[in-house]
Amino acid sequence: MKLTAFTQLIVVLAVTAWVFILPVQAVAIILALELALLLYIKHDRLTLAAIGALTIFTGMMILLQLLFRSPLNVALIGGLRMFVMTTAFLCLLAATRIQDIAQALVEKFHLPYEYAFMLTTALRFVPDFLVDSEATLDAQSCRGYSNRGNVFKRFFSYLAVVKPLVMRAVAKSDTLALSMELKGFGSNTYKNMKPQRLQMADYLVLLVTLILSTYSFWVGKI
Repeated sequence: MKLTAFTQLIVVLAVTAWVFILPVQAVAIILALELALLLYIKHDRLTLAAIGALTIFTGMMILLQLLFRSPLNVALIGGLRMFVMTTAFLCLLAATRIQDIAQALVEKFHLPYEYAFMLTTALRFVPDFLVDSEATLDAQSCRGYSNRGNVFKRFFSYLAVVKPLVMRAVAKSDTLALSMELKGFGSNTYKNMKPQRLQMADYLVLLVTLILSTYSFWVGKI
């Protein structure tokens, strides 16, 4: 069942609302489904690293809330909500092409094409930036780079990695700008692409999304 980028964007936006509407048990079930879907779509090393980094960040967020004397259940629920919302965007990026997301933003949400391209390009550069950081770190380690010592020494030594990484990112952005100019990027870029038409599966998913999004309203009526 292939869904359009528009439907997937609506589902992701709905998930960000469900975490505040649905009970905690339902949010936990959504998280389990998201992780299963993400690993089914793409189970490479980069995906596992992203899940691991997100787990560590969630744990740090929970500890930070506990340090500010938040109740344990509030901290855990807050971490769970953040994890679910972020995982939903990871599923979107794993299941949908960046070009389709940009086209849906312009065609369905009527977002200006400049902002749609800027947003999707930033998402596209995230995995490339992670790969470049690993390559740069390996190259600098071969040249004698070491991150041992106290916090300040590690910070200043890491500049040896940051500088070439930033230079590589700037070079890539210049190349991208030149390519866009040569290919005539403009307002007609996404209009020339094949329109995204909703199919029966899209309408079915949107109906289920609408029902879940109005869960609190129907429960209050009963």
